[in-house]
Amino acid sequence: MTVYQLCSGELRPVAFIDWDLAAPGARIHDIAHVCWQYLDLGPAVTDIEKAARRMRLIVDSYELSDRQRLVATILWWQDRCWRGIETQADAGDVAMTRLRVAGAVRQVQSAYQWVSDHQDVLERSVQ
Repeated sequence: MTVYQLCSGELRPVAFIDWDLAAPGARIHDIAHVCWQYLDLGPAVTDIEKAARRMRLIVDSYELSDRQRLVATILWWQDRCWRGIETQADAGDVAMTRLRVAGAVRQVQSAYQWVSDHQDVLERSVQ
């Protein structure tokens, strides 16, 4: 669960209480997921430099040592996400079918394309 607070007219995440399917894992996976989800990396981003600076802030704050793989890991998560929705929806999972019908697959694919298109800028920002 994420706790949000209204800040300058926008809801901003201020605390994490729990994540669904939380389990031990690689630090880079957690940081990649945070960057993707909480910076909303995708077509909605209008200021790539601002997003890149925020990525750098996250990477520095979490003292990520494996920075060179971060953007590739974000892309891996995005690819895994949309493919997982498709696979589970095809298998008859009702929740995943609803996500697909609601456009989640297209949304994640668009985010993947955006990150891929801006990969150089994002990678430079975290080095």
